Amino acid sequence: MDSNILKTNSSYFHHLGKFLDPAVGNNSYWVLCWRATLHGWNVRTQFHKRCDGKRDTVTIIKKGKYVFGGYTDIPWESSGGNGFTRKAFIFSISNKEELDPFVVEVRRPDGAIYRSSDYGPVFGIDIIIVNNANSKSDSIARFAYYYPAPAAVQDQYTILAGTFRFSPDEVEVFYLDPTQ
Repeated sequence: MDSNILKTNSSYFHHLGKFLDPAVGNNSYWVLCWRATLHGWNVRTQFHKRCDGKRDTVTIIKKGKYVFGGYTDIPWESSGGNGFTRKAFIFSISNKEELDPFVVEVRRPDGAIYRSSDYGPVFGIDIIIVNNANSKSDSIARFAYYYPAPAAVQDQYTILAGTFRFSPDEVEVFYLDPTQ
């Protein structure tokens, strides 16, 4: 995986690999479909154009020193509406409370992801990347209804990005290449 976010710390790759292994196996080949700073922050013309229809995607988000994201086995779409899957999860590799990296499986699979041309990757109502997220603090990162906060978390609203609403420094989405 050619992630600009993860290459800043070799242990980040290790932790993400451990999280993804049960879902897709350890012989996975990940292909970049969207890097916001490379392709542009407009989710309609970039994220959806490049990532819709791709199965098995992992989203990696960086805000300051915090790194987190999510995985889904079902494809992103522009059509709108919730996506049902029991296999989605969100993860934290580096967080505000300095907890060890952790993964949280979806609690409500009926809204594991949300698909809309107005948004980038959305996991439940827990992680929401808005259109042109770099120019406003309207993206959201928290534990809420669809993904439960781990017991060790002290503040479910700030642990992932440092604040409830944020503007990401980078967002990357990779898809699993089934031909490799």
